Amino acid sequence: MKLMNENNIEGKKLTKYLSTLNVWALAFGCSVGWGAFVMPGTTFLPIAGPLGTAIGLFLGALVMLIIGMNYHYMMNHYPDCGGTFTYTKKIFGYDHGFLSAWFIVLVYVAIIWANATALAIICRRLFGDLFQVGFHYQIASYDVYFGEIVISVIALFIVGIICMYRKILAVNLQTLMSIIFVISVSICFVHAFNNNIGGMKTFEPLFAANGDHAAQIFSIVALAPWAFIGFESISHSTEEFNFSTRKSFLIMTTAVLTGFLVYTLLSELAVLGSSPDYYNWQSYIEDLEYCQGLKSLPTVFAALNSMGNIGVVLLTVAIFCAIMTGIIGNCIAASRLIYSMSNDNLLPKWFGELNSSGIPKNAILSIITVSMLIPLLGRTTIGWIVDMTSVCAVIVYGYTSAAAYVTAKKESDTKIQIVGISGFILSALFGLFLLVPNLLSISTMAAESYLIIVIWSVLGFVFFRAMFKHDDEHKFGKSVVVWIVMLFLIFFGSILWARQASNRSMEEVVDNISNYYTEEIEKHGIQRQRYRKKDDQAFLENTMETVRNSIFEHSVIQMFLILISLSIMFNIYSLMRKREKQAESEKINALESSKAKTIFLSNMSHDIRTPMNAIIGYINLAQRKGVSEAEIQDFLKKIETSSKHLLNLINDVLEMSRIESGKMELDPINTNLVKAIEEVHDMFATQMQTKDITFKVDTSNVQDRFVICDKNRLDRVLLNLLSNAYKFTPAGGNISLTLSQLNNNNVEDSSDDNFREYELRVKDSGIGMTPEFAAKVFEAFERERTSTVSGIQGTGLGMAITKSIIDLMNGEIKVITAPGKGTEFVINVKFELGEEIIEETEVKVEKIEEVEKSETSETTEAPKKLLLVDDIEVNREIAVMILTQAGFIVDTAVNGKDAVDKVAGSKVGDYDAVLMDIQMPVMNGYEAAQAIRKLENPELANIPIIAMTANAFGEDIQNAKDAGMNDHIAKPLDVPKMMETLKKNIK
Repeated sequence: MKLMNENNIEGKKLTKYLSTLNVWALAFGCSVGWGAFVMPGTTFLPIAGPLGTAIGLFLGALVMLIIGMNYHYMMNHYPDCGGTFTYTKKIFGYDHGFLSAWFIVLVYVAIIWANATALAIICRRLFGDLFQVGFHYQIASYDVYFGEIVISVIALFIVGIICMYRKILAVNLQTLMSIIFVISVSICFVHAFNNNIGGMKTFEPLFAANGDHAAQIFSIVALAPWAFIGFESISHSTEEFNFSTRKSFLIMTTAVLTGFLVYTLLSELAVLGSSPDYYNWQSYIEDLEYCQGLKSLPTVFAALNSMGNIGVVLLTVAIFCAIMTGIIGNCIAASRLIYSMSNDNLLPKWFGELNSSGIPKNAILSIITVSMLIPLLGRTTIGWIVDMTSVCAVIVYGYTSAAAYVTAKKESDTKIQIVGISGFILSALFGLFLLVPNLLSISTMAAESYLIIVIWSVLGFVFFRAMFKHDDEHKFGKSVVVWIVMLFLIFFGSILWARQASNRSMEEVVDNISNYYTEEIEKHGIQRQRYRKKDDQAFLENTMETVRNSIFEHSVIQMFLILISLSIMFNIYSLMRKREKQAESEKINALESSKAKTIFLSNMSHDIRTPMNAIIGYINLAQRKGVSEAEIQDFLKKIETSSKHLLNLINDVLEMSRIESGKMELDPINTNLVKAIEEVHDMFATQMQTKDITFKVDTSNVQDRFVICDKNRLDRVLLNLLSNAYKFTPAGGNISLTLSQLNNNNVEDSSDDNFREYELRVKDSGIGMTPEFAAKVFEAFERERTSTVSGIQGTGLGMAITKSIIDLMNGEIKVITAPGKGTEFVINVKFELGEEIIEETEVKVEKIEEVEKSETSETTEAPKKLLLVDDIEVNREIAVMILTQAGFIVDTAVNGKDAVDKVAGSKVGDYDAVLMDIQMPVMNGYEAAQAIRKLENPELANIPIIAMTANAFGEDIQNAKDAGMNDHIAKPLDVPKMMETLKKNIK
């Protein structure tokens, strides 16, 4: 609704002015028009008789109320103008919205045309040739007179002016004329019934002569879409209701039942109008085509017989009111629909402009202007268009019912789901009955009506293409079903048009042949008996029916094959679209990934070069002449710091790669959560103090401290969060780390009895983050680049790694931040309870100097001999120097095969252990270890083998053990840990 209002010039919008009585008049006036006075004699009574008509109309009204319930449901969900167009576009998208709008707009304007041109027919029936003046011509055997054209144009002009500038007057006229319509018909019926000398016998027979009674009733029910079409028109004015839309179903119910009452009274009035010249109403109706004047209109003829000229005047006023309510009501409905279509760019904005009274005057102007040209086409042509409006209506009813079903399903409303699917099925059945010729004893549409369906569908394609071409918002082109429906109507309509046209041509040919031979026989003086003529006529009828059925069967087979082909074609098209979308999506993802990685590489280039620049710079400084020992030691410390930072960068990149490949797994162990937090505190305490940051840790609200979790990963999360807090908090700030046990552990599910939920909060008083960056802080390669944070190093991977670890723990992490107000990360995670850990005395790791001292002091023990296997010379050189200084005797091998050969050719005791690299040419470390384990000499085969490699992940350690290695040392070398590992594995 907001969009609609914004699109209107100078902020104008539709205003609420319709009362409940006005809305009833719109629904009733649109659904019952001039046809109510003609249909009883031409359609209703010939099909089902007086009783069958009444029952069928009542059941048809109930069916329409099922559709009405779906409209009511959707009107309450979307109280905007536009009706089915609005519901369909909201639920199924703009393609379906266009299809529904394309057909319903034709329904409303066609009813306007039908009522406008009906004035000429009524004038002929009531006043003879009074208005048949001026020029005249014929279209489809219908005489068009200038005088009758003027009557229709004047009526349209008056309605247009009133609707464009006096909307309250328009709806008040609609209401007044609807009331007059109902009252006039009721008076005429009551008076005719009271003056009926035949009593109830006048209504006999109660059903039509031919056919089963149930089939007759069902045939009337099948006409419900035509009889009541327009009751739903109020859905296009919902935005103008000055009352709650909750009353809409009651209003539609009242309108439909009033329509049923009027149709029934006029049908029974037609029975009462049968002349004494006829045996019963049936013989009168059968002779109707030969009647002239008022006698050809049974409803008016009945009013004349019972009330004289007063009755004719009264019913003439009712007919005029029916015609005008049809024009006014449908003009209002169509203009609101066009207004809604304009606001959604299906039509130019000009159509949706509102005047100072909040009336879509341009929409009304366009409707009336086009309608003024229609009387020039003649009544027969308009009849072809009107015939197809029922088909258009059931398409729209089906869409509304489907939309109600889908909406109700989302809301778990079982009642409306049933009503929605019922309405959809009924709409489909109505469409079948209306489209398929002679499926019921309903008049088949003319061949031209099928052709108009085809033409309107083709125009729909053309109009859609124009919209699609200028669719900058990409609203259209997303549904294949829409175009299957359109093509079905085109192909099916064209086949039935050809069939109907062929049938008509065949009947004309047969009649001509029959007439020719009849004339020839009579020329030769042969007198044919009457029963022979009837037999010949019956034979010709049966023969033509056989040909018709044959043509229809062939048409159905043809249509079936076409539909299969279309379905396959559109299925292929749909698959192609999916592939295109997938390829486009992959392309977009690739571009985004490429862009992100480009940014990442730019960041990494800066971040790697920064510590590398320091390392190279301090090395150059250390190589200068005259540098003191103290300066060299200072340079070495700074080189060590930069090296550690560089290692952290590399670890982040490798960790992110493992996360993206799905190889990261947790290694849960029994952990003391409180102690883990205290260890993190100890790790950061010194640097926090150096930067004058107040650093507090609180674990007081923890009852169950022993849990099963991946301690190393949890440490990684805390290190990432605290490192960020430290980096982005200025000197003198505050950082806190809080661990709390949540009080939600009394769960009903016994399977959770052994779990506890914890909350970790890391809060700082730093610079904070913008909302835009906070929304993507957990995305890989993201870093906020502002003047405030420039110069702070990082890969942009820390938070992505943190989020992945928390996700792997089935936990949640969120961020609370604002620029200049600091940042707080909140983690909620559930851990299984562990066993209490008995703390042992902490054993400090010996430093390299202590190891050297202890090793060299044991002069009674011979030095240990190692075989160092590495294909990179610089790695061998560094390792040999470290090990030699530690007191080891070191031999080297350049690849795995070289190592196997040396071990196999050695004597027992030549080597105490093998330090094995993994990634080497000729033979890698795993293969070499397996080959050594297979040596024939058991003592050589069981020599300790320790992996010494840059493959440092958990699965790498496991792979080393699987290959037969005893232990694992990671590169870059941590000398104290390396010495501890050697001491543990060498006897």
